[in-house]
Parts: sequence; structure tokens; C-alpha cells
Amino acid sequence: MNHDDLLTRIQQNGRLHGRNESRRVVTTVLGVLSELLPAPAYRRLTAGLPEELRQRLPIPEPGRIVEILDVRRFLTRVADRLYADSADAAFLARVVLAELNTADRGIRPEQLAHLVPADLRPLFRSVPALPWSFADHSAAPRPQRTTAPSPSAAAQLSPRSASV
Repeated sequence: MNHDDLLTRIQQNGRLHGRNESRRVVTTVLGVLSELLPAPAYRRLTAGLPEELRQRLPIPEPGRIVEILDVRRFLTRVADRLYADSADAAFLARVVLAELNTADRGIRPEQLAHLVPADLRPLFRSVPALPWSFADHSAAPRPQRTTAPSPSAAAQLSPRSASV
């Protein structure tokens, strides 16, 4: 999986501000997954990720006790680590897992859904709402103003006209 493509897709679909924020969201969601999944399954999930992302992820300890997290506790941990509310955490976790489900290398979260509690399985089986392609976003025309605003409209927008 191409690092740039993954972060770009997550940035676009998650409506994030930049690559650093995308990277932070991905590492946060995967960091919480490291507490939920058995170490071998977590290693298989992260094996297909680019090296730069894998270096930022926690290393799962073999033989550790896996926490049983329901969807509410899972999303609460994501929200706490991202300093976000629960709705944003749910949305961003879904975006990350959906994009990881489109990966062509390694194991996908949907293949590990049987290892998590039943209420988390739909989140693990998420798919992107719209298929993403680089060509769609790079060639999209930018909206351009075709005519200048009328003088009356320009006067309404002027800061001087507001202060009387």
C-alpha cells in the first residue's frame, strides 16, 4: 500500500486538514486496535502498512492479555486520544478502517472482525461511502468566478458600508 495514497484518501474522506492530522488519526485508531486484537493478528494487520506508519505504532507484546472492548469503550479511547467528541471519533475510526479494507496488500480489518466483540464487527467491515480514485481528485476543476460582482453587491460586501 502506498503511504501517500492511504494518507491522502483518509485526509479527503475524513475531511482532515493535512497529512500530519491524517497520520495522527491512523496511528491513534491502530494504537487502540493494538489493545483489542491479539498480537499476531495486529502484526498481520499492520504488516501491509508503509514503514513510516508502522514505526509510529505500538509494538504488541506476545502473550499479553487482550482487553475485551465494546464499541462504546473502543470509541471512547479513540476520542480521548484524539481530543475529539464521540461522533467525530466514530466517523474517523470508520474512515480509517474502511480505507484499510480497500488495501490490496496484507490482511484487512474485515478479515479480523471475528476476533472482536459483535458490536464492533460492523465497524471492522466498513467500506468507503464512495470509491476514491486519485484521478478524480487531481483533475477536478476548481470553481472559478466567471463575472465580476456588480457594484451594488461589492458595496454590500465592503467593510466601510457596514460602519455607519
